[in-house]
Amino acid sequence: MHNAYEFHINNSPLIVMTPHSGRNYSNRFLKYITLDLKDLRNTEDFFIDQLFFPCSNNFSYLYATFPRIFVDANRSPLEIDKSMWENNNLDKLFDASSIKVLNGIGVFAKYNLFGEYIYSSKVPFSEAKWRLLNFYFPYHRKIKEIIKKTKKKYEKIIALDCHSMSSELVSSETDIVISNVNNKSSSPDILNLVKKCFKNYSYNTNINNPFKGGFITSYYGKPKNNIHFLQIEVNKSLYMDEKNLSLKKSNFSKLKDCFENLFKDILFYLNYKQ
Repeated sequence: MHNAYEFHINNSPLIVMTPHSGRNYSNRFLKYITLDLKDLRNTEDFFIDQLFFPCSNNFSYLYATFPRIFVDANRSPLEIDKSMWENNNLDKLFDASSIKVLNGIGVFAKYNLFGEYIYSSKVPFSEAKWRLLNFYFPYHRKIKEIIKKTKKKYEKIIALDCHSMSSELVSSETDIVISNVNNKSSSPDILNLVKKCFKNYSYNTNINNPFKGGFITSYYGKPKNNIHFLQIEVNKSLYMDEKNLSLKKSNFSKLKDCFENLFKDILFYLNYKQ
């Protein structure tokens, strides 16, 4: 196991990723932090990686082990807020004007979920480079490796980039958000297949609203090359108590069953289309 991720490549045209499920908070990171750990953890995609066991033999998977508040794998590496770092020589190559950076949630988050400033002071820019080189880029190299090896065996592949979302970010009627960057990262028929599965379990599902798909979905999804990426966001209130960070076991079991059937439906579709 790499210190940035866990992975397994199976003989399958389906790939499942969870870039925000990591929860290894190193002392090296925490020494810069002004908040308590519990105030950092609200950005985690709690339990999302646990949804996929024991059915993970049916697909390849990649789970980040580092927390997104440490470095966010679902951002461009250029989305860096210059004001957070000392001794930096950031130039115009870096995208300081991106909406994510301006909102304090670039590749290095400035704020937690509740808008509280994370760091006690400016951090040496050498720390930012260390995180990118040792966590961010290894995770993305592994994405590329899994795609390449899977595409060698299968003409058409589907990757699901799975997340959870705070109930405070969406309406109470929104259970699931499926995104494919307005049909730029996957074909519409695959999106409709995924939507149908959630509908069968009576989950209220939005399409490309309020999320259209993050960096991973946008960057790696290439439908013209038969590489289809979708982002799936699950409302945390569906399966957990967001205040005490505990599971609602019966709700979680239903959600797990839904995902298991989703994987079966996708694999049936892919085997038919190959």
